[in-house]
Amino acid sequence: MNQSSVQRITIGFGIVYVLIGILGFIPGITVPTPDPGPVPGEGLLLGIFAVNWVHNIAHVVVGAALIWGGRSATMVGTINKIMAGVFAVLVVGSVIAPIVEGVAINPPDTALHVISALLTGYLGFMAHRERPARQGPLR
Repeated sequence: MNQSSVQRITIGFGIVYVLIGILGFIPGITVPTPDPGPVPGEGLLLGIFAVNWVHNIAHVVVGAALIWGGRSATMVGTINKIMAGVFAVLVVGSVIAPIVEGVAINPPDTALHVISALLTGYLGFMAHRERPARQGPLR
């Protein structure tokens, strides 16, 4: 995968995260949970994904970081590596115990964080490396 493709995917992924963060604040798209948790503003985005104001702001910040990093060919690999680490910590934290108590996370969120970690990890560690040109048939 060439560098410009990695950048476009990273920017697109960032836009998705910013939109998810914004949608989390919109009543009707985010429905209140039947059992409100310790953090005010908890709800279910699309009736599935646990969110609250901390989680929504985190989505906007992560999305903005991906957009910012994706705009630079020199930063795109680094920002994807960092985000892969962030998503990996969120997955581990949500599985072991809600270490991130201030952030509403449920199993569907954890699944999406796994996918996000895999995508950003691939883009950061694998996709941006140029493959060497083929030298012709081996003799």
